[in-house]
Parts: sequence; C-alpha cells; structure tokens
Amino acid sequence: MNSTSEIGAAIIEAGASGDLNQLKAIRKKVGDEWEFRKICNEYSDFSTGRTVLHHAAEIGHFEICKFLIKSVQVYINPLTYKRDTPLAEAVKGGHIKIVEFLIKQGADDSFPNTEGLTPLHYALLKDNKKLVELLLAEGAFVDADSLDGTPLQIAASRGNLDAIKSLLFCGADVGQPSVALFPNLFCAVVDTPLVCAVKARSFECLAVLLAAKANPNLYFSGLSPLGFAAKEGDTIFLKCLLQAKADPNLVQTDIYKPIEDAAMVHNRAAVEILFPVTERLAHYPNWTIDGIIEYIHSEEYKEMREEKLTKRLTELELGGKRDASHKNYYNGILKYKKASLLDPSNPRWISKQSLWEARLGSGSYALTDAQRWIRLKPDLNVPHHGGENADAANVIFKKFLMAGLAFLLDPCNEEIGYAFGVTLFDYFALLCQISSPLEILELQNPWCRF
Repeated sequence: MNSTSEIGAAIIEAGASGDLNQLKAIRKKVGDEWEFRKICNEYSDFSTGRTVLHHAAEIGHFEICKFLIKSVQVYINPLTYKRDTPLAEAVKGGHIKIVEFLIKQGADDSFPNTEGLTPLHYALLKDNKKLVELLLAEGAFVDADSLDGTPLQIAASRGNLDAIKSLLFCGADVGQPSVALFPNLFCAVVDTPLVCAVKARSFECLAVLLAAKANPNLYFSGLSPLGFAAKEGDTIFLKCLLQAKADPNLVQTDIYKPIEDAAMVHNRAAVEILFPVTERLAHYPNWTIDGIIEYIHSEEYKEMREEKLTKRLTELELGGKRDASHKNYYNGILKYKKASLLDPSNPRWISKQSLWEARLGSGSYALTDAQRWIRLKPDLNVPHHGGENADAANVIFKKFLMAGLAFLLDPCNEEIGYAFGVTLFDYFALLCQISSPLEILELQNPWCRF
C-alpha cells in the first residue's frame, strides 16, 4: 500500500465497513497528519463521490465520524456527485446522534443537492419526526424548493400533521415559493400545500393550513384547492374551503369552474353544494343540477371544451416562444409547464421546458423533464442506416438514453449504475455497426435533432 490511490481505497473501505482500528492503522502508517487528512478529504468512490466521512455517516458509525472530524480534522461538508453532504447521508440513515454531532461541529444543515433536496427534505421523506424537529430547531431553511417540492408541500402530501405544525411555527410559506421573490426556483411541484392536503385526503392538515391563513384561491395551474375538493366524494373538504372563502367562480386552468369539475366525475353531492354559490354559465342550456351534469357529458360540450383548450394552449405556446426569444427563460418555463398540465400527454411542452431549463444550467430539472419526454415518445427514432436491424437499434438507443439520464440523477444507486453499464455496452456495440461518421456524430448527440 504505497500509492496514494491505494491508501485512499483502503481508507474508503475501512470507513464503509466501520473499521475504526483499520483507519487508525492507516493513519499511523502514513505518518504525516497533513497528508492523511488530505487523502481523507480528496479521495472518494469513483461511482458515487462519497468520501470516508460520507460512508461513516451513512452507516451510522459515530466513533469514526468523531475520529475523522475531531482528530483528523477532515472537511465537514464534502459533496458526493449528487452533491449530498455527510449530514444528508446521516439524515437518510436516521442516525440522530451523528446528525446532532455534525451540526454542532458546523455542518451545513440546509445545503441542497442536485435535486434541491436538503437534510430537512430527507427527514420529511423518511417521516422522521425527531430529525425534523432537530433540524428545525437548528434553523434549517424551511422554504427550500426541490424536485419533490418544498418541505411544507412534502409534509402536506404525506398527511404529516405534526410536521406541518412545526414548519408553520418556523415560518414556512403556506403558499408557493414566489418566482418574483425566488427567480431561480421553478416550483417543481405545482400543487400548493392546500392542494397537497386535499390530494392526501387529510382534513386535519387542510384545517391547520387554513388556520395559518393559507389562501384557498391560490394555485399555479391545473385545479385549485376547491377544484380538487369538488372531485372528492367526501364533501367535508369542499365545505371547509367554501367556509374559508374559497371562490367557486374562479375558472380552473382558464377553462373550468369547480362545479364543472364536480359534474365531470358525477359528484352530484358536490354539484348540489356549489350550485347556489356559482354564477350561471351562459352556454349551459339548462342551468339546473341535472342539466349541468347532463350537458357536461354531451358531445356539444366536449367540442366546445376542445376549442377552449386549443385556444389556451396556442396562447401559452406563443407566449413561451416570445419569452424565449427575449431570453426570459423563467417565464417561458412557467408557460410551458402550464401547457403540460393542460395537455399532459403531449411531449412538446415538456421538451421545450427541458430545453429552457438546460439553457439556465438547471441540470436536474432538465434531466427529469427529458426523462418524462422520452416516456411520452414511444415512437422515438434513432438515427440509423436502416435495414433489418433498425428496430433493434431504436430499442437500444432509448434504453441507453433512459439509463444514462437515470444514472446522472442518481449516481449512488447501484442497481441504476449496473443498468447503465449494461446499456452502455450495448450502445457502443451498436456504434460499431454504423459506418457513416455523420450517423455516429448524430447518435452521440441525440438532442441536436430536436
């Protein structure tokens, strides 16, 4: 064990296996304290980027963490390829003692990874009440956006009443992160906490959010809290929102009103509640409870709905193009996101959204949307010389692209890493069958074609 790489590999192995004695033996053999610290800080797993401190925090070995930080004095906030800190690894593992220790030693308790996830997000996703309380007590940022939403959105979507109360006590935003206030955020989860609570069918969470002055008329796109409640068989959500001054005459997604959402799913009880407080819609020939339910399922209404939808999508598309031409990518992304909510089976909106996210350097958002785009493109063709192997090449290309995107989003997942390796081998085997340099160039750069 003479080379630095051999020493580094041995250090990583000792940390991953929880062998403190082996770590101390390696330190003694290296001799130089500064050199040992440097190797501990700089050497990491090739596949994940985890340092020895990451490994110790992940497996919950307190004594190794203490040895590395107190005695060796390693850097406390190293990052994996996914930009997770040792503190994040300890939170994911539920190791409260290590989390407390790392925070006391100065670990960053709000650092976001490539998906925007902070230790607080991880604690909520694990439903770990003690860690949530600990992180909040230490001042963790409560409104951090991520691909899974803000902490309050996550708590509401899981029906976690205790977490919601704690987050609200610490000043969490009961609406959504404002693009005006936080222009670098895309609000990956467009549902407000109120909508999340209704979707989770948690009346208790809904009531607490409303008591905290959550706006029942706030929504990004899609259905408002009242629109979702109108679809619920249990009308308790609907009654609660109306009592909180939710407006039944807001037009959902610029097309429907809540009473129409209720009628679409034949929720007569909800229609009956909404009917007295909803302004009459002129295009309904028979403005009665039965007449609304009957007309909304007629061919005439379906044609009118398609016309409205087409008009709205055209407006959003033109607006998105105009924003992009002025390099106002944030507003363009928001418009295409609204379009994709209105027309979820159309990959065009997602591809534009992914493109503008990439232009802004938001790789994780762009990759996630690229994966969504591919799933909606079963007929995606690979550049190929044709012939009897064209279909097989198409399958190999799509598998490689999906596996590659998945690996970039989660390089620490061994199963995903293995799948990527397999598809990578198949992909290069496919390249060997292509004779045209132009075709090889196109196949290696698939996004240049779209």
